[in-house]
Amino acid sequence: MPKKAHKKADHLALLRKRIAKAPTDPGVYRWLDEDGDVLYVGKAKNLRNRLKSYVEKTMAKTMGPWKIALMERARDFSCTITNTELEALILETNLIKENKPKYNVLMKDDKNYVYVRVAIQESFPSVEIVRRMTDDGARHFGPYTSALSVRETLAMLRKIFPYRTCKMDIAVSGQRSAVSTRSPSPESRIPILVTHRDRPTPCLDHHIHQCSAPCIGTVTPEEYRAQSIDGVINFLKGDYRAVHELLATRMKELATAKKFEQAAKFRDVLTRMQAMQEKQLVSDTSGEDADIIGIAAGRGRTQAILLAERDGKVIAEKDFPLLGAAESVSDALAHFLTQYYSQTTDIPPVIAIGEELPEHALLEEWLTKVRGAAVELRFAQRGKKSHLLSLAERNALEKMRAQETKWEVQAKNTEQALRELKDLLALDHPPKRIEGYDISHLGGLETVGSMAVAKDGKSASDLYRSFTIRTMKEGEIDDYRALKEVLGRRLRHLADSVREEEKIWNEKGIIVRRGKMSDQKALEKFLTPHVDEVDTSDVNPKEFVVVERKKKIVGSGRIRKIEKALELGTVFVDERLRGKHLGQCIIRHLLKGVKTGKVYLETKAELEDYYTAIGFRTVRTAPSPILEKAKRAQKFFKNVEVICMMWEASKNKTDPSLSARPDLLVIDGGKGQLSAALEVLKDAKLAIPAISLAKREEEVFVPGSTEPVIFPKDSQAKFLLMRLRDEAHRFANRHREKRTRKRMIA
Repeated sequence: MPKKAHKKADHLALLRKRIAKAPTDPGVYRWLDEDGDVLYVGKAKNLRNRLKSYVEKTMAKTMGPWKIALMERARDFSCTITNTELEALILETNLIKENKPKYNVLMKDDKNYVYVRVAIQESFPSVEIVRRMTDDGARHFGPYTSALSVRETLAMLRKIFPYRTCKMDIAVSGQRSAVSTRSPSPESRIPILVTHRDRPTPCLDHHIHQCSAPCIGTVTPEEYRAQSIDGVINFLKGDYRAVHELLATRMKELATAKKFEQAAKFRDVLTRMQAMQEKQLVSDTSGEDADIIGIAAGRGRTQAILLAERDGKVIAEKDFPLLGAAESVSDALAHFLTQYYSQTTDIPPVIAIGEELPEHALLEEWLTKVRGAAVELRFAQRGKKSHLLSLAERNALEKMRAQETKWEVQAKNTEQALRELKDLLALDHPPKRIEGYDISHLGGLETVGSMAVAKDGKSASDLYRSFTIRTMKEGEIDDYRALKEVLGRRLRHLADSVREEEKIWNEKGIIVRRGKMSDQKALEKFLTPHVDEVDTSDVNPKEFVVVERKKKIVGSGRIRKIEKALELGTVFVDERLRGKHLGQCIIRHLLKGVKTGKVYLETKAELEDYYTAIGFRTVRTAPSPILEKAKRAQKFFKNVEVICMMWEASKNKTDPSLSARPDLLVIDGGKGQLSAALEVLKDAKLAIPAISLAKREEEVFVPGSTEPVIFPKDSQAKFLLMRLRDEAHRFANRHREKRTRKRMIA
């Protein structure tokens, strides 16, 4: 028997023995991997029998690929006993939402959806868009998948029903308000009490007729609800008729009064309303409220479609791509029902489904409990609901096919582009990670750089990084220098592997190590030539990192505490070894031990770039001991400018994007920018392919050639490079604009 199969048989045998002693009560079970992470959450009327069905030898031949994959990874399980199956269903739903197991069918993260919250518990309810429902007495509508669509709808409703959106607490006080305003007169206002007031008079919304200003007592709570809130609620429930009639009446009144511009606005709103009504798929006079749910599954993907029927009309279609591959359509449907209806308050009395579920009665009982009124989970086999169900299932299948086609086309184009790049640029393999760089500034002000990333040919925005240029003075324009700084700071994360760097030096007979007490005399002797800069009477070898060649110290550096500040100093290298970045190796070795806080140094201004490459930045203020040492150094060096610099541990942590090695660098620019990039790569001793892409003619330049690379017409590879270049340009501009706004405010 192969070793892998033998190991699998062993772990299943152990599980069988443990399951034989599992409880027979109803409850929830969890399959766990070898690290204890939850792989799958399920419920059962009899836990032992359900768990047995996964591991019995006779079941192995009938298992689907889903169960086989699950059981290959499962190494343990845990159970939670409940009193009833209903409790098990509720607990299962909560656990799936909390753990998001890999082998459960999951709805996308609920942060992707929005709700409309109407605070009906307040005297003067407000209306707002929220990401999560809260149990505070407010009424919620949703979830909606398009926040933009909801905002446009509410903007339209506010022109008709002038509701408030402010956060002020407003209540009838029983005594006259002390707030004064020009209109209405204080005598005609409703006695109110306002807390959390942020202005003494009604806001601009009142003056442009988009709020009735209950904060100054213009309306009673009853009038406010009738004029503003009831219409909004009815519309969100699907009753468009009242809004349509009101809009038509107002438009006619404004046209009669020859206020044609305002009338045109209502005409445009009516046009949008008609477009919304045209989206209704079917209608009848039954006046029934129902949700019709269709599920399509195949090729490892699952899609749900929900048709919302209100007052006999289908007023919305919602699509939900589900994460994970379901073992069956009924399994996907059962999970979707519990997850969707546990996060919405809009539960109709009828939910039509096309699959007969084993836990049909249990789910119906749970839905009734959540809604607070009877819910019929209808297995629609004939009549209108069956036709709607067929339509929902066809839509789900079509959406899934369209998505698959899109993925296949994108994957095909991407694979072709990466293969083409490999051939045209003579790369060793298709570039999986490509990085694009651009520089942006405003006449020399707020110079910034950007790094855009494409992984497997697709934009990976979470891996993008921006850089604020530190080494150039305000008003200075030098794109080459800015590019060198950006690439230097990015590539040092690859070149700065202390262990690898020290390994290279070891091969040259040079050892970088921590100092020992036995180094005292040798260290003092090495530092003697620098006695004017270093107090050799205060040398503690344990504070130092030393460089040793042929058992002789040829370099040193230390970080020590001066009062409450950490100072980097005493960084010296034998003259014969200078210019080889050995000093930077010493400093990186020292900084490796600093996990929190800041490290300061005082140095000559001409060495600013040297320390910037390690992660230090120039600062104007520093702890007083550092400033005092800088003043003394300034007197010692006389005509040479001395500056203070700082390295911050929190800003020099390992970055998952910067620590990843790119397969190709794309520089925005021509041959000059490419030469600057190659110079940085040479200094960093990194063999990473680099090219440049010039904007004017979209020419691609490679090292060692004065002529651009010729790409085929409509080349997918060139389009990929252009998209990446444009992303880097956009990201750089966004960072610069953000800094410019801050500068203007300051």
